[in-house]
Amino acid sequence: MSVDLSEYEESGVRVIVVNGTLDAPGTMSIEDDLLASLRGETRPVILDLSQLDYLSSYGLRMVSTAGKLMLESGSRMVLAEPNEHVMQIINIAGYDTVIPVFGSLDDALHACAG
Repeated sequence: MSVDLSEYEESGVRVIVVNGTLDAPGTMSIEDDLLASLRGETRPVILDLSQLDYLSSYGLRMVSTAGKLMLESGSRMVLAEPNEHVMQIINIAGYDTVIPVFGSLDDALHACAG
């Protein structure tokens, strides 16, 4: 299965919706473009994971790299609405202690805009 990204801005926050599967091929198909688009980004970014079916170690590495880029830019990235399986992978890898994860997009928007 493939993956694609869409995005919009809400309340000064950039929301990137990840739709599909972040396995090795899916991650490789979007990683360069996503990371390039985040370099120098000053707005907070939410990765909306509500449409993400699967997250592999490749996808986790990309998310980690994206979070580091945001910190280097003086901003931050959070994750929103992962399904139960994706959240379990995030927890097992310990990424929930590094990148904030919110159960709803509204909670993520409130945290980023406030």
